[in-house]
Amino acid sequence: MSRYNLFLKISNVVAYILVIAVNTAVQFKGYENSKPDEPISNSTLIYGNWTVPETYLLPANYTFGIWGLIYTLLFGFIIYQWFEAAETATIEGIRFYHVIASILNAAFLLIWGNSKIRVLIDAFVLTTLCLAVFRAYDNVTTHYPPKDIKDRLFIHYPFTIYAAWSLVATFLNYWAAIPFLNTVFFSTVAIIVLGIIGYDYNKHHDAVFSATIAWALVGIAVRQQDTMAILIASSVSSGVILGGILRKWINTGYAYRELRRNRLRDVGETDPLLA
Repeated sequence: MSRYNLFLKISNVVAYILVIAVNTAVQFKGYENSKPDEPISNSTLIYGNWTVPETYLLPANYTFGIWGLIYTLLFGFIIYQWFEAAETATIEGIRFYHVIASILNAAFLLIWGNSKIRVLIDAFVLTTLCLAVFRAYDNVTTHYPPKDIKDRLFIHYPFTIYAAWSLVATFLNYWAAIPFLNTVFFSTVAIIVLGIIGYDYNKHHDAVFSATIAWALVGIAVRQQDTMAILIASSVSSGVILGGILRKWINTGYAYRELRRNRLRDVGETDPLLA
């Protein structure tokens, strides 16, 4: 293993530990400072003592549990990168984008606060994070298709879900930072845009990316059910995405069954012992 390869892999490990450590510290500090008996008026408790303004794009609290899945899959990547099967995709595909994204993720956690300026800065940080993760995602999906289930679980899925969710999180932060955007009209447009993105990625054979977008839209529908335009837009958008995924699964299953049937028929026609 070259020095560069070793340095990159060690950097991935250190960057992952950094994000987990900062997450743990911020959450622990939040629990220490939280006051469970104090009512929350126009803000929502999301993580520890982080509070964000209530916006039309804010999904249900459980939606943010997807970070646990992302960090779990990234942990799998951190282990899997040391195996020879992951060498090329890690070194040439993911490169230092995971390290960059991890540093930006930690910065996002440390910057976050209740002031509009800090939330706006965090929105810019998330934009950069999103671009870094998308570069890794685009590289591995375009040039390094999965060879087996391990590649899917520990190379493709972590960065697919991470890319999709960082896109959603970027929208959420801009809406929290810029009150001008937080109207029913602009929020409905944003939901439709997310729905189109999710549907388009499903058309290009990435159901996991699309399902992540749908997860966020369902969360928005659950939380914003009292605002009819938001409820309709998020429900329809998530329904279209999930319907497209289901239709693709059905078509794939049908195509596989037809292929298997044709193969069995060809074997029956060519094998004299079966005649």
